[in-house]
Amino acid sequence: MLFAGQGRADAWQHTVGTRISTEYDTNPAMSPERSEGIWRGLFDPSYTLTGSVGENVITTGVAVQIARASDKTLSPDRDSPSAFLNWVRTNESGEFGIASRYAETATRDADGVEANGRVPVTSTSINRSLSANWRHELSERSTLSADAAYEKVSYEGGAFTDYSSRSGGLRFGYTMSEQTTSFIRVSGNKYTPADGGPSSSLADATLGMNWRTEYWDWILQAGKVRVGGGSSDTQGSVEAHYAGQRAQLTLSAGRAVRPSGLGGFVKADHVRGGWIYALSEYTNMGADLERQKILSTTISGDTTSNTSGVWLDHELAAFWRIRTYVQRRTSQGGGLESAASNVIGLALSYLNPDF
Repeated sequence: MLFAGQGRADAWQHTVGTRISTEYDTNPAMSPERSEGIWRGLFDPSYTLTGSVGENVITTGVAVQIARASDKTLSPDRDSPSAFLNWVRTNESGEFGIASRYAETATRDADGVEANGRVPVTSTSINRSLSANWRHELSERSTLSADAAYEKVSYEGGAFTDYSSRSGGLRFGYTMSEQTTSFIRVSGNKYTPADGGPSSSLADATLGMNWRTEYWDWILQAGKVRVGGGSSDTQGSVEAHYAGQRAQLTLSAGRAVRPSGLGGFVKADHVRGGWIYALSEYTNMGADLERQKILSTTISGDTTSNTSGVWLDHELAAFWRIRTYVQRRTSQGGGLESAASNVIGLALSYLNPDF
């Protein structure tokens, strides 16, 4: 989804964007037995409106992804809409905000552990969420914040469980120096399946640190999590962001426990990396890597999915860019043979941030 930046003070800013793509996928169904390729066309228009009035900032937007393929059985036609509405009010000592979102997405493309590479191509994930955030500066060095969220997720197609989750947490941050900030966070989450099955709860406590230098930004966090009345487990992550004159690098690795349509709370390990290099003022190239391992969600054992890709992006004119990309996906585990898919595509995008 294309999106706008902050609006001008006491004004409204319109952003219009669209992306037209064509790509060839060698195995959209991720079949381990026989792969069949398709051509797919994607059209992604979007509109965002941002208003800043006094201490209030309101941002709202709508988008839709229209997908058409050469073989409807392997990749059915889709019209996937999404919309959001956010409000933030700031004051001298902090801010308060409310955010809401609705999105329909192909489950295999969703941001979750369900997209493990073996998802039916006909499966759709429908997400509705409402969240609130509050932050208050206790002193020049310390900050207290709180958050709460409600999420409802349903699926069309695939052996997934519709569910809702209610979560909330408190975070205390302390600035140790200009470069270093430490924090402690405690939170909870309640998972309720829509089929009337038993609900489950999660509680966790995390310690973390943010360390900044001229080019690097590090975030380290670790803690304990307990699901229901079971034993506690360790979760945490390390993230690194580098921004140089011509290159940018993002790395992250960690373990998290989160609600899932696979049933209850699911533990997953991940490793991600992204690299961008400016070849010139108008041309960038990059590479992306991701490995996700879903731990013990089925009797057959763990499931591992890998995604890697490279791309080349060029600015054609003001607001217009063209990108060519290659991507490879693999999936293994879960009692099934390994499967792989390769995607090659070309995309033309338009983004006017002040339409």
